[in-house]
Amino acid sequence: MNGTQQLHNGEVVTSNKAIAENKSFFYFIDKINTWLVNSLSSVKLTIVLLSLLAVMVLLGAWCPQIPQGGPGKVVEQFGPQTADYLIKMGIADIFHSLAFLLLISFITVNIIFGSFRHVFPKLKLLKSPMPWLRAEQINKMPVHYQFESSLSPADCENNLARTLKRLGYSVCINGSQLTAESGKFGRLAPTVTHIGLLTLLAGVILSSWTGFSGFKGVCPGETLSFLDAEHSQLWLGKLPNWTVRVNETHREDYPSGEAKQWYSNLSVLDRNGKVQKTQTISVNEPLSYNGVDVYQSSWGLKTLKIRFNNDAKQLSLQSMGKLFAAFLPLPQNAVIIFSIRDAQAPLRIFAKREDWSSPKLLSQVPLGGQTDLGGVSLIYEGTVAQTGLQYKCDPGLPIVYLAFIFIIGGISLAAVPHRQVWAQLKESPSGNNNNQLVTIGGTTKKGKISFARQIENIMEKLKND
Repeated sequence: MNGTQQLHNGEVVTSNKAIAENKSFFYFIDKINTWLVNSLSSVKLTIVLLSLLAVMVLLGAWCPQIPQGGPGKVVEQFGPQTADYLIKMGIADIFHSLAFLLLISFITVNIIFGSFRHVFPKLKLLKSPMPWLRAEQINKMPVHYQFESSLSPADCENNLARTLKRLGYSVCINGSQLTAESGKFGRLAPTVTHIGLLTLLAGVILSSWTGFSGFKGVCPGETLSFLDAEHSQLWLGKLPNWTVRVNETHREDYPSGEAKQWYSNLSVLDRNGKVQKTQTISVNEPLSYNGVDVYQSSWGLKTLKIRFNNDAKQLSLQSMGKLFAAFLPLPQNAVIIFSIRDAQAPLRIFAKREDWSSPKLLSQVPLGGQTDLGGVSLIYEGTVAQTGLQYKCDPGLPIVYLAFIFIIGGISLAAVPHRQVWAQLKESPSGNNNNQLVTIGGTTKKGKISFARQIENIMEKLKND
C-alpha cells in the first residue's frame, strides 16, 4: 500500500515536472515570437532600411547604369580601372544586385508587420461611437466654453445641432448631451498610405524578379536580341524569343548643325524571321511589343569607309564632342586624322606630328569624292551609323502607378482635419430655472486655431439666439 502511494507520488512529481517544463518551453517560444514581431514591426528598423535604400538609389544615380548606357558609359566617366571595379562590385548595375533585392524584401516584411500591428487595427476606431461626456469633462478639453442661454433646452439643443450640421458635422443627441464629429474619414490616411506603400513594393518586387533591361549599339541591317539582357541575380522571368532589326537610322540637325533628333526604323521579327511590326522610333517615342519597350537612347557614326589606291578600308570612328574622328598612325610618330560632322558632311583630313603645335589640314573630300595624298589616291565612300537602343521590360509598372494613386490619396486624406465636439445642457446654477447652462468643447489635431474660432463662433451664435 505504501509502495503504491509512493509510486503515485512519484508519478505526480514527474507529471508536475513535465508540465512545468512544457510551460517553460512555451513561454520561451512566446518570448521569441514577441521579440521577432516587435523587431520586424519596429519604426527604427524602417528608418534604417529606408536610409540604406536611399544610399543605394544615390549610388545608382551617381554611377551610370549598364542597362541604360552599356559598360562604355561607365568607362567614359571613371576610366577603365575604376569602371572595372564598379562593375565587379555591382554598383554599375545596382538595381539588379542581390543586395538591392534583399533590401526591398526586408522593407516589404517590415512594412507588412508594421501595418498589421500599428496601422490596420486602428480601422476599428472608425466604427467606435464618441463617448458621452459630462460638463466637468468637457471643461478639460483644449477648446471649451460655458455660457447661459434663455432658450428652452429643446430649442437650444436643436439650434446647436443645426449649426453643427451646416458646418459638416454628424450629430448625435442623447437627452441633454450632444456629440458631433467631422472629417472622420481623414483617419483613413495612414491605412490608405500604407496600402499604397505595400502596393508600390509589390510592383518593385515584380519588376526586380521578372523584369529585365539592357543597352546595345546596332548598325543598320543588324538585329537586337535580348540574350545579353541585364536582370537580377535571383531572376524568375523569361527572355523574348523575338528580335528587333534596324532597317535605317539617321540624325536630324538644326540649321546651326546641332543635333535635333535621332530616328531609327525598326522591325520586330519572330523566331522564324517574319516581320510582326515596323515602327520608326525617336527619343521619347519608343517601340512597344509584348511588354518590352525599345527606346532611342543615343546615335553616332561607327565606321568610316575609304579606299586607298582602290584598297577598301574601314576605320573605327570615335565621338569627339560634336564631331567623329578616326586615326591612322604613320611612321615617325605621325598620324592622319579623319574628321567628320555627320553622314552628309565632307570628310576633313588632317596630319599631325609631335613637333607640330597643331594638326594641319591636308584636304577636304565630299561624299563619294576623291583626293590625292602624296601619291596615294583616297576615295571617301561614306560612313556606317550606329543607333544606341535601350530596352526594358517592367511588368510591375502598372502596379506602381496604382500605388502612387493610393499614396496621393492617403496624403490628401491626411490634410483633412478630424474634429470632435461635445456639449451638455444643464439648469442654470444662478437660480433662474428658465435659463440653460451650455457647456461646449472639442478637440482636433490639425488646424487648432481655426477650430477654436469655429467653436467660438458657434457659441456667439447660440448666445445671440
